[in-house]
Amino acid sequence: MAHHNSRGVIAEQYSELQAIAVLERARETYPLAAASPQSTLRAVFQAVEIALLNLEDLLSRAALDIKRRQFGPASVKMSWACGFHRVLVTLSLLPHQLGLIGKSEETGVLGVSDSPALGVYLEALRSLDESLAGCLSSSELNVEKLLAEDSLDCNELRLLHFARICNHETTVWECNLAEIRVPIAVPSYETFVVASVMRDAVYDRVLEGDTFFTQFRGLHQIPEILCTEINDRLEQSIVAIRAGQPRAAYEHLRSANILSAGILASLTPMTENLVTSDYHEIRENLGLTSGSHSVNLHYHLFKDLYQQLWESMADWIMDGQPHGEHAETLTATLRDASRNPDRGANTFLFNLLGDECLQLRAFIRAWRDEHLQLPRNNLGGNRTKSLTGSLDAIKAVKGMKDAARIKDPMQPLAIAHELRDERNGGARTPITEYLESPESMDSRLADATGHITQQRFQNVQQRLGVFATQCPFAPPPQRVVQPQPEEPV
Repeated sequence: MAHHNSRGVIAEQYSELQAIAVLERARETYPLAAASPQSTLRAVFQAVEIALLNLEDLLSRAALDIKRRQFGPASVKMSWACGFHRVLVTLSLLPHQLGLIGKSEETGVLGVSDSPALGVYLEALRSLDESLAGCLSSSELNVEKLLAEDSLDCNELRLLHFARICNHETTVWECNLAEIRVPIAVPSYETFVVASVMRDAVYDRVLEGDTFFTQFRGLHQIPEILCTEINDRLEQSIVAIRAGQPRAAYEHLRSANILSAGILASLTPMTENLVTSDYHEIRENLGLTSGSHSVNLHYHLFKDLYQQLWESMADWIMDGQPHGEHAETLTATLRDASRNPDRGANTFLFNLLGDECLQLRAFIRAWRDEHLQLPRNNLGGNRTKSLTGSLDAIKAVKGMKDAARIKDPMQPLAIAHELRDERNGGARTPITEYLESPESMDSRLADATGHITQQRFQNVQQRLGVFATQCPFAPPPQRVVQPQPEEPV
């Protein structure tokens, strides 16, 4: 039986919180070949739908704030909207970077103008403009004076400034997504993208009150959509490497790396806009969940497929010779290939795939670094417990990040490219050392945040009520890339 508080339902699982089953239903409703050009482009447009629906929500609520002459809350929502527009610009560039149409003779077209979410976003934009126009006509917003004299410390000017940034960003992503060719027949935008189910994913769970719960979910749902496609691409890359098909492996790995930009872009709006008090408004409703419960990201991508990708690469480079206990030999081979790139076809391919592996490694490192902002800024220090019961949330997340770097299977590749070997301890970081010291303001802020969080959420800190129960999440089975059956002769 689901638990509730005054705002609504309290989540029991990460998958339930982020509507993972709904996102899976969208793929099942209109199935496409895994790791295909059409599935990759469809994933991009599904992520676009999620972003557009969040913008509809933000602009509609901002319009209501303006009608009530609450310019501060309206400017906060427009700051969030700026973040979603930047995500959309990143998403809109992905089809142009991927270039997936290839030599297919049968093609269809996806255009964002056919998106149901675009239509409701346009209605919300008109509503926002009408609300602003009402203030202008009643002289409650002196636009020329605001533009000429005020800065971002003024809510009214922030509101107008963010609105015009959002409007320009709209013209960028709308143009980029106006006409994208797909190497398969497209019955309609709604059918192909399964847009109605994307709306279900956004609105299947809402909270009472003026919160950013929907946006918190949206910025998790977009990475989940993209990561499913990335994982399928990585699996096919592993299969291709094992089959001695480096070109196919490269194409899949390159596509995965291009898509990763959409995941990183989705972190920034949260770190920039989700302040402690706003997060605390929704924290209890997140229930016994954690970002580390993402099967797609935390388990399949960061662990299972990443490990198997490198093992397959190492086997191929060493031509089947043992390398697990002879990392130095593998590193030397990689270093020689990077220093003598024109020595032969295999050397060129080693470097090409190696560079893509480094790109994947850098993405995962960047994600872990940026994701640490969330517990830092919204939970704080002083042994503040996580929702799932970790004794110190910040230390737990930082510990996972540090352990992953020390155990990184791709370290031989990094060393071959003269990148730091983090297994031997870190280099000096005097600014970081200062920031982690008791005298820095950053440490004081962390302590203050932790004190507030512990006082507000004693049920979490003392494991009472819903949080007295054991977290029901269980790690999934390892995703093992199976050998492909041999083609009949």
